[in-house]
Amino acid sequence: MFQPADAIEWKSGLSGSQPVWKVEPSIDIVTDLMRSKVQEISQHEGSTEDSMSIATFLGGGAFNKLYFMNNYKNSWILRLTLPVDPYYKTVSEVATINLIRKSTSLPVPEIITHYSGSVEGFPGDGNLGLEWILMTKLPGKTLRNAWYEMDIGVKMQFVELLADKLHELYACDAARFSTIGNLYQSCMQADASRPKASSGSATYAVGRIVSMPFFWKKRLYDPVERGPFPSSAGWFTSRLQLVDHECTQIIDSDSSNPDDKEDATRFRNLSRRLSQHIQNFLPTNEKFVLHHDDINAGNLLVDPETGALTGILDWECVSVLPTWKSCQLPLFLMNTKARNMQPSETAYLEREDGPPSSFYFEHLREWELTMLGQCFLQRMESHNSDWMEVYMSPERIRDFDYAIQHCDSEFMVKRIEEWLDIVEGGEQYQRLLEYD
Repeated sequence: MFQPADAIEWKSGLSGSQPVWKVEPSIDIVTDLMRSKVQEISQHEGSTEDSMSIATFLGGGAFNKLYFMNNYKNSWILRLTLPVDPYYKTVSEVATINLIRKSTSLPVPEIITHYSGSVEGFPGDGNLGLEWILMTKLPGKTLRNAWYEMDIGVKMQFVELLADKLHELYACDAARFSTIGNLYQSCMQADASRPKASSGSATYAVGRIVSMPFFWKKRLYDPVERGPFPSSAGWFTSRLQLVDHECTQIIDSDSSNPDDKEDATRFRNLSRRLSQHIQNFLPTNEKFVLHHDDINAGNLLVDPETGALTGILDWECVSVLPTWKSCQLPLFLMNTKARNMQPSETAYLEREDGPPSSFYFEHLREWELTMLGQCFLQRMESHNSDWMEVYMSPERIRDFDYAIQHCDSEFMVKRIEEWLDIVEGGEQYQRLLEYD
């Protein structure tokens, strides 16, 4: 039977461990797959799709590859994915998109069909074990590519529309659950050789979490609880246990070099210190909501002329999380150096008839993101819900979550240790991200 290791391996580099593809599907195989599945669904619905193009490779990330195909009236995207969390990552993403399409007006792709893995393998090329989702292509450009075509007024209109949609998801009763984890559908069809499951008759439940801290490198096989979690306490505990297990393996391995063992010992000690403080940081009366934690400029589609939001992409590894985690600025508006005054281009001219220095564009972007962040928050406040109240709530829990996320980072460990010294010493509380 196929095993995930047949398709993926993990290699260490300067930026840490990264997944490496051990299989490389040919464009002919991808074309055949997309044509056959589009035609299969079309025939099932009583229509035909002809004159389809050859699949085109669009690019991809660490564990995905994207392909595009169209005909004279429709366009589709096929996303192949490595089995980093076999079956669960694909079916939970499909369930998440189906719920959003059924219960909200958020612009997300329509799932045509999907394949979540079995011994059947990849049609026409043996048992490669690649999971995939075939979906419709949404219109518009990514915000990243359209950014310099849009003036600040159009960008503000876009951000207001984004805030409206994200608030709609936050307030949607169908997206509220009683535990932390990922969504699954009761009627989900894992076999893509059959027509897609209807989201209309589905019931949705929270199950095992699908999240990079839980499957990166060899963590998929570590014996920790994977949810659903009734509170943040269990979620925090499992994440710290994963760090502990990983570091212990390095420490106990005869093949580990001394520097790696020293780092692993430091990381493990910090994770164990943090685990002793979980109860001290937990909020009371937690609520949980479906939350997209990767709203970056590459996952947003926009009409650059009007500022219309045309798509929100990349719903893999999107989990039901506490509202304190959800009520935050979108990722592309975070971690920006505040700049409240618009820079004057003439002040950056290196010579009278020349272009402005690169600092002008850097400072212009900082000003724009500052204005857009304020615009986003003002729009959220206009909805008169508890979103802003949660956003403005004490930051202790977010600091603790950040400490857990980065406790095995050589770049953050010293700062977290010093912050935790202050916490344990009973001194006046200081924000982790503001601590010097």
